[in-house]
Amino acid sequence: MAQAAVSLTKFYWSRSCNAVFMLLLFLQKAFAFGVMLLIPLSVLAAGSALQAQAQTASASASSSAPVDPDLPDAPSPLPAPQKNSQPNIPFLPPQFSLPLQPMDLGSKFKYFVEPAFGPRSFVTNAFGAGIRMANPPSQYPHEWRAGGEAFGRLYGDSFARTGAESLGRFSASALLHEDPRYRRSESTFFPSRLGHALAFTFIDRTDSGHTTVAISNFTGAAAGGFIGNAYLPSGFDNLTHAGQRSAIAFGGIAAQNVMQEFSPELGQFLKKIHLPHIPLPPVWWTGNNQ
Repeated sequence: MAQAAVSLTKFYWSRSCNAVFMLLLFLQKAFAFGVMLLIPLSVLAAGSALQAQAQTASASASSSAPVDPDLPDAPSPLPAPQKNSQPNIPFLPPQFSLPLQPMDLGSKFKYFVEPAFGPRSFVTNAFGAGIRMANPPSQYPHEWRAGGEAFGRLYGDSFARTGAESLGRFSASALLHEDPRYRRSESTFFPSRLGHALAFTFIDRTDSGHTTVAISNFTGAAAGGFIGNAYLPSGFDNLTHAGQRSAIAFGGIAAQNVMQEFSPELGQFLKKIHLPHIPLPPVWWTGNNQ
């Protein structure tokens, strides 16, 4: 009996070590990918800072120029109304750039659930399923790797993951009175902005504005990772793979925060390549194109 208990303990210890190793391997790859992604962002941020400094110097020079006191002041034109030039960046929550007003239950539902089940989600989930089908795990059975049936299964899996994650984040946010919206850093220093975005994955705000642990992010990532245990093929419906999927979902939340932090630089980059508005379906059926 004691020998069986020792064997069982060794078995679970081995599986736990394997799960931790896979998680560390994923984080290493995600970090390398993040560094590659953030290099152009840092260049754009530096260019924006230099441009702002040049504009400030130009304004200072103009204000210090002598003015002829004999000439009357020219009439000042009325300021033109500011237009919302924020580009449509995919995979960001709707209306993330609007002023942060208090969120009620309906606002949190629109923030989390509508993007996961609206028209745009059909396109983004199909795109994700196509990428996974191009390079599926070698241990997947044939019905998950080739043909229209495989695409349907992968599409359903992608839809279930995003839906479970959104519902999990919405439920925790509503019950614990968390404000899920990202708040951009007030710093102009690139490493500070990046650290702020990553830290906001673990810590957010309550509805009253106080700092709190982002339980909704952890809940949503766990829901998106463990729902696959109900339908994925044998060998992928266990604790190890569920933990890996949860880590990927949590990393996706962190990447979304980084995109929101550097959205002005991303918008300028999209304009430079003449793609200010990426054609995507609306978030919901009411015609909201945010």
